Amino acid sequence: MAGLRDRRVVAALVAAYGVALGVLVLGPWGWALNRLTVALYVQFRYDWPIAPDWAVPEHYGVLLNVLLFVPVGVLVALVTGRAWWWVTVVAALGSGLVELVQGLWLARVSSLTDVLANTLGALVGAAAVSLLARPGSRRAGRSGSRRPR
Repeated sequence: MAGLRDRRVVAALVAAYGVALGVLVLGPWGWALNRLTVALYVQFRYDWPIAPDWAVPEHYGVLLNVLLFVPVGVLVALVTGRAWWWVTVVAALGSGLVELVQGLWLARVSSLTDVLANTLGALVGAAAVSLLARPGSRRAGRSGSRRPR
């Protein structure tokens, strides 16, 4: 019964994240998202000077796109049980479709960089699930590699 409940929780997370992602990428938030990337740039470059000198606001936009799709990779891998590469291909196609819609019908700018960043994020998420599900990993049931003392 726990397996069914776990699947329902994951399915609910997929639905909620899907709706939130759809609102974010298809809504009229382009200007607000650009302001967010600039605010992050200022924060990490000047207020908390930890960013490298070569970083520019566009880099933060790419990083946000990567981070946005890590949960996509995780959730799709968990729900479908498919290999990391399959999840990555589906995410790339989905991201490409979103960028096409943004460029053709919405007041947003579409970008191949966004597709590549989104695909990388999904790859990271799906690869993490794949690594954790491997036989012998702690998550997959192995008690650990410690030797008894």
